[in-house]
Amino acid sequence: MTPDEAALVITNYYFAPVEGEQWQVTPERFAQESEDRWPNCTTNLTASEVSTGTEVEFAMTFSNGAERHGAYNPRHGLSLYGYTALDAAEFMSWFVTMLDPDVPVLFNNAESIEDGDYDDHVLPRSMGVRPMAETLATHLAGALLEE
Repeated sequence: MTPDEAALVITNYYFAPVEGEQWQVTPERFAQESEDRWPNCTTNLTASEVSTGTEVEFAMTFSNGAERHGAYNPRHGLSLYGYTALDAAEFMSWFVTMLDPDVPVLFNNAESIEDGDYDDHVLPRSMGVRPMAETLATHLAGALLEE
């Protein structure tokens, strides 16, 4: 499968801070900024199932009509459920603006994890949506080739 083909595959993407660190974006700020960015976004602050503290569950409709949802926790990161590489890149290009420029963002996807790929892959942040989408699609294509 080519990266262009993989870019159209809908999967789950996972983004996380470096192990032992947490992002400085609070769940409350994430919820407010999400609702400001996507007027049709709904958020729900809940007790985290994976750690102490609060996480945000969210759902929204993108400009292309795609309905997407996910969850955010500062310690464990972002889970984006049912996204294409471009949708995930569009979301992350917005999210990283809330992080300090030197904070690395690690990523993976459901298919790679199922194949045993637990390595840290760093999301490129400096050049916008397209490089992010290409990186996500190329990584996903590698996992799909192995299936």
